[in-house]
Amino acid sequence: MKKDALTGAPWLLAVARVFERAGEPVYLVGGAVRNPLMGLPLSDVDMCGPARPERVMALCEGTQVRAVLRAAHFGTVELHVTDECGVRHMAEYTTFREDSYRCGHRPDAVRFTTDIGVDARRRDFSVNALYRRLYDGELGPVIDPTGGQKHLEQGVLHTVTPDPDRVLRDDGLRILRAARFQAELDLAPTPALLDSLARHASLLQDIACERLRDEWQKTLLADLRYPMLKRRAPATASGLKTLWDCGAWPYLLDAPYDVEAVNALAALGWEDAPLAGRLALLLREMKPSELQSALLRLHFSTRDAVLAARYGAALQHFATGQGGAFETVQLGRDAVTYAAVAFQALEDAADEARAKGALDALRDAPWSLRELAVGGDALMPLLTARGVPARQMGRLLETLWRMAVEGHIQNETAALLRAADEWLSGME
Repeated sequence: MKKDALTGAPWLLAVARVFERAGEPVYLVGGAVRNPLMGLPLSDVDMCGPARPERVMALCEGTQVRAVLRAAHFGTVELHVTDECGVRHMAEYTTFREDSYRCGHRPDAVRFTTDIGVDARRRDFSVNALYRRLYDGELGPVIDPTGGQKHLEQGVLHTVTPDPDRVLRDDGLRILRAARFQAELDLAPTPALLDSLARHASLLQDIACERLRDEWQKTLLADLRYPMLKRRAPATASGLKTLWDCGAWPYLLDAPYDVEAVNALAALGWEDAPLAGRLALLLREMKPSELQSALLRLHFSTRDAVLAARYGAALQHFATGQGGAFETVQLGRDAVTYAAVAFQALEDAADEARAKGALDALRDAPWSLRELAVGGDALMPLLTARGVPARQMGRLLETLWRMAVEGHIQNETAALLRAADEWLSGME
């Protein structure tokens, strides 16, 4: 394979040149090999080889490749390259190794090796254990110690060992990774893998919340990962179903598995905040406050947790038919618009019509205090003249906002000032 076909990443030639001149072999591994075989773009670039961290640091010194030691114990070094256009790139290099686990996600002991087959067997799935040697100018043939190419051809996901138990019992997080790779790559877990996932689901209780969140989040957004991939099954829905079927769902959160919502995710055309939108739809039966708390416990960002709760409140607002015009605008125009899109994905024509009807009816209403035609500066002289404490400003603004939304007064400065004066006079 020539330079111009080097997996769409010619900057890797700089890395290859440095290792080759030092007489050290270096390999691409995992997605950097798998994705081109599937016609997919590169994402993260992982590399490996027999050279130990101190050797890698030394051979990169004074070259175009800047090496940064990240975890010497695990043999991990970051390789940074700036290409001729000034664009910065990074690949993670790891020394061939064998891992030993006692519990949890991280190996408690490692042993470096020069055997690529040993390195392959420490990995999770065969499609992530594909290697290609990187030369100065070309790539070597695919090295496949665990049958990953055959599994890609068959469209299946399996571990690097015939017996999945040997892989999953070492690291419970691999259960979520299985669902994620199923969703992202359209690879169906083998029956043996599915059985093993169910046997080891309880291992998830030992995994840190951040790790659980990272993998689950990737599954939730799986259909956005490789939109060019021709799929046999809905991306996110397939991964979530596996998590439910194997018993992993309760270890993520205490919430029902909503089949209708899961199936609707593929049709949810909400791009403003896709993660929050999917979480709100998926967990629409939870109370908004409980939803927000559950997401924060899993260490989702505060922004996503708050947005998901607000979107969830909008879904329940229209589904229950409770609350009037003012309660609708308090949700926010974006949340009401989201609700209409979500109900369309759910094929719930009645609730979709209610949400769209609200948007139309309140088209000219002030959807926030910022859209109100008066503000605190204009109202303060009225409070002063009436001897009303400034702390009443919040109540006054909300009263004027409600009156404007409900059509009792026009959202015009003069009308609002008259209404404010009348309201303040009643407080004397």
